[in-house]
Amino acid sequence: MKKTAYNSTYKKLAVQWLNEALCFVSSSVVADSLVLRNRQLLVAAKRYGQV
Repeated sequence: MKKTAYNSTYKKLAVQWLNEALCFVSSSVVADSLVLRNRQLLVAAKRYGQV
């Protein structure tokens, strides 16, 4: 019985850790893509004399 309880606790912790890791990675990717997009827009604006 204790073995099952330990396994379920371990699984919950593993799922929680994985969920947090995926959220961190996805938010980092979104932030990077926004920075990249803004940089590309800035370069395009400079090219056409808008900035």
